[in-house]
Amino acid sequence: MASFFERLKLKGLWQYKYLIAIILLLTLFSIIAAISAVTSYRISIAGSRHLLETRATDIAVNLGFALERLGLNPDLFPDLVASDRWEYLAFLALIDKDMTCILHSNQKLIGRKMEDPSIKKVFSMERIVTHFERLATGEEVFILDFPLKLHLDNLNRIRNDSQSMASLMGKRPEPETIEPKPALKVYCLRVALHPWPAFSIERKAKFQLVMILSSIVLVWILAIFFVRAWKRNYELERSLAEKERMAALGQMAAVLAHEIRNPLSTIKGFAQIHMEEATDEALKEDMAIIVEQVQRLERLTSNLLIYAKPTEIHLETFRAEELCRELERTLPSDKQDVQLVLECVGDKVTADRTKLVQIVVNLVQNSLEALSGYDSGLKAIHVHIKASDEGIGIKVEDSGPGFPEDIKDRLFEPFFTTKTKGTGLGLAIVKRLTDAMNGQIRVGKSKLGGALVEIFIPLPEED
Repeated sequence: MASFFERLKLKGLWQYKYLIAIILLLTLFSIIAAISAVTSYRISIAGSRHLLETRATDIAVNLGFALERLGLNPDLFPDLVASDRWEYLAFLALIDKDMTCILHSNQKLIGRKMEDPSIKKVFSMERIVTHFERLATGEEVFILDFPLKLHLDNLNRIRNDSQSMASLMGKRPEPETIEPKPALKVYCLRVALHPWPAFSIERKAKFQLVMILSSIVLVWILAIFFVRAWKRNYELERSLAEKERMAALGQMAAVLAHEIRNPLSTIKGFAQIHMEEATDEALKEDMAIIVEQVQRLERLTSNLLIYAKPTEIHLETFRAEELCRELERTLPSDKQDVQLVLECVGDKVTADRTKLVQIVVNLVQNSLEALSGYDSGLKAIHVHIKASDEGIGIKVEDSGPGFPEDIKDRLFEPFFTTKTKGTGLGLAIVKRLTDAMNGQIRVGKSKLGGALVEIFIPLPEED
């Protein structure tokens, strides 16, 4: 039997370490996958914008050469936008330092003032400025404002028109004569592109990011279900082992109870007879000690039977005041000058009344033992029971020494006690009965200065 429990303990420890390793690996994988997905998404976004900027810059440079050759031809930009030379070209505009549009693919806008901060930045810094802009039609376009330096004559006439236009349209130009270049002027060339290819890249990157993050979430959901299943399986194994241990202990306790109780009853009976018939006071005291110790052994045997036998829950519906009346009849009559306050509030509740009475009796008995020999002035035990729609709460507090901090974790261990005459089963039985009813138990410091034990038993789940 002992080897079985050792194997179960080692198995649970190994499973726990294995589970921790899996969770750590899963966490590491999730972090790496998330970082990789976000990095890939950012690179894709930057790449799509770089693609637009590269295309727009290429167009701007080619237009610069064309304008050097053709001059400010008002038909140049409309012809280029209408042609298939540059894909995704939305519109073109050339703005001078006076913020006046001198060329535009939409000739209706020529001569209009362009009060745009982006254009002003181009003239002030003489560097490329890019941004997205939503047009009046609702369409979003990519804008590249390019600082363009041109050598144009004062009349802005077309020079070498046929050769330049042929080159711009992809034809072989005729040889031209080289003329002296006029004064240099700075313009802002605005190139607007439809961002469809870039948006397509962004959509794919976003879809990939969502898929990876969704996969991570799905993996974690499956991991949570796995952990819950593992925990449930581990608890079932522990419960099975506990039941087997309790069954073995119960059998042993039954044998002990049968073998010990009969001799104890005989010893107690003869001791009581001798105590009643004895005329010697010393003999009476000796017989009284025997009776007291036999009663102590009987209580130990009874507690051992209660703790060891399987706990079966018998539900019944009763009022809180009915529980109080039963407790008044059941609680120890010898209270050793202790003020016992019993308070029950609430309406009907469904629970195992016998188990609740046993819990309260054990807690009160534990408080009485703690107050015995403890000089705290007023000795008091307060029992408060409250029934509600959620369940029943039990609070027992006393004015004794309280629970030492260093033993709180061991209070409910069987056979653990700090009292000279304690059995170490009182609080263990309380914990066992509370767990059997799916309850929760908490210990702390009482307002009376001593120990506080709070228990909540929820209503049983409906089948």
